[in-house]
Amino acid sequence: MSHVIVDAASVPAGHGPHPAASPFDRRISEALNISTFEVYQVDLPPTAETVPHDHLDDRNDDVYAIIAGSGWVVIDGQSTPVKPGQFISVELHHRRHLRAGSDGLTIIAICAERRI
Repeated sequence: MSHVIVDAASVPAGHGPHPAASPFDRRISEALNISTFEVYQVDLPPTAETVPHDHLDDRNDDVYAIIAGSGWVVIDGQSTPVKPGQFISVELHHRRHLRAGSDGLTIIAICAERRI
């Protein structure tokens, strides 16, 4: 087959191997049979949070794309509001997590091992 199309709603949510794995993660890359990098859709209900983490041990770069809702990215304890259309990257050694606002927060997280 020349391509794969996956509806995120068809991918069950649950914990994955990522250090910030949460019960809200949909492992899209696995459903697409991609192994070079990981793609998750994270559907946080109102006021829910991802797990605070850094990437010193696994040396993974993260990019978060905000696609729906509102909330905050919390980096080293400092909160910054986020909204749809924004992309976020955080240096490896900083602790980060995302917190949903009252309307929930949906993000796409892309993770790959940093190449030196």
